[in-house]
Amino acid sequence: MQRAPASRTSPRRFRPGAGQGASQARPGMLQRPPAPRREPPGPPRGPNPPGAGGEAGPDPGPRMIARHTLTYVGARAAAAALNMGAVAVFTRLAPVETYGHYLFVLSFALVLYGATCQWPKFAFFARYDEARAPAQVGTVGRLLAAMLALAALAAALAAAAGLASPATAAATVAAVAGMTLFEASTEIARTRLAAGAVALAILARAVLVLGLGSLALVRTGDPLALVLAVALANALAALPALRAIAPLLKGRASAVEARRLIAYGWPLVLSFGLAALAQTIDRIIVGRSVGPEELGAYGAIADFLRQGFVVFGESIALALVSIAKREMRAGTEAAALAVLADAARAMALVGAFGAMFVLTFDDVLVAVLLGPGYRAQALALAPILLAASVLLMVRSYYFGQVIYFTRTSHLDAVASAALLAVVGGLSALLIPRLGALGAAIAFAAGQAVACLVFVVGGRRGAEGFRMPVPVRDVAGILAVALLCWAAILGIGLLPGGGGAPARLAGLAVLAAGFLAAAWRFNVVGLADWLARRRSAR
Repeated sequence: MQRAPASRTSPRRFRPGAGQGASQARPGMLQRPPAPRREPPGPPRGPNPPGAGGEAGPDPGPRMIARHTLTYVGARAAAAALNMGAVAVFTRLAPVETYGHYLFVLSFALVLYGATCQWPKFAFFARYDEARAPAQVGTVGRLLAAMLALAALAAALAAAAGLASPATAAATVAAVAGMTLFEASTEIARTRLAAGAVALAILARAVLVLGLGSLALVRTGDPLALVLAVALANALAALPALRAIAPLLKGRASAVEARRLIAYGWPLVLSFGLAALAQTIDRIIVGRSVGPEELGAYGAIADFLRQGFVVFGESIALALVSIAKREMRAGTEAAALAVLADAARAMALVGAFGAMFVLTFDDVLVAVLLGPGYRAQALALAPILLAASVLLMVRSYYFGQVIYFTRTSHLDAVASAALLAVVGGLSALLIPRLGALGAAIAFAAGQAVACLVFVVGGRRGAEGFRMPVPVRDVAGILAVALLCWAAILGIGLLPGGGGAPARLAGLAVLAAGFLAAAWRFNVVGLADWLARRRSAR
């Protein structure tokens, strides 16, 4: 069997001069040589300036792509294991109602964060320029401080209006502050390609959430104490990333940079607020109309499944999309598209084999990770929430990344509005009738519609950008995963098919199929790496 080449771009998918808005150069975007107007060239792509907190070295190549991908995937996988361990511990230390109350407060914190403090970091990534890094970082810091003040004001007004208790409002603001510090610092560090610092921060957060959260539940059993413990964990975990970017933190704010960031990011204020509400409105309605007990079970299995796929999806985006964006800034379109196509293959690999793993071992996973009071409902909801989690990963960490390769971020606002309309409308319609099952259906449908918005909308208009999809490779990966699942089902039909040896055999089939697909389609350069190893002997 021949393996796939290291990188491919299809002329059927990318037409020179079509849909890229090449007539005018703009920061962070591809600049084609034939364009009649160009900005002065930026700094050379070599090592980053001394003390800039990034990774020095030559232009990104297969080794950097593989190293960054494995660094992020390794850190995210370890963090996922710790986070799943945290869910297992929390659902045993806390009754279903207590855990449901924690999720309820955290849902409002996520909405507040999305509406105020999330957009500056994405605007920074989209408009980043090495030559202006100190001013950009200084400006983002001031913008985030202003947004945090706005979040605190909103929480105070909610408490004054009687919509939340003062303690709940304070815990919500603390959660937003912790998220903001961690997410902003790691975003700046990953934009500078400081993969090691970001990976360390990711691991530190997982360890601290488990340790501090468990301590809070053992000492108090209070859901608000758990919220505060998670907020503190986020803040402390930001220290490795802050250290990596410390020289840039001394930069002064710039009115010019503020205008650049706001011009790009203002649609994100709306889109992230809508997206955060869409991601949590199902939980809010379940908590209000059904009760925190059912919300606890629904949220536990949803978080478990989402965590697994988001971990790998975010790792792929952190590694590959960051490198693709750097190639676009340098004007090397073919290299950027090849990196993005490899990201699509990696997403397909994770989504296909992750889904097969969950479908095969859902009973074991639920029994190990969730407390007894959560298990029956979790098993009933798992298939629908599995589909929703895969769609969320593909939407957020692949097709949703299209906004970083266009001049504006309006498409994200459209997708977020569609997500909220579908999830909110179906939740209001189905949850009173079906309970948590209705919430799962609404969430899955919303993710599918929002993903479709990115796929279709990204190709339209003069400023459109088409995220590459290597269709044959994706189909091949799905075919290998389905063959593995069929083999596992066959093993289950044999005498003793439900025992431990049969389960281990099924796991071995999945692992072998995963590695075979990764090699055959050269995902993140695995086949190239193996070839280099063989030739070096």
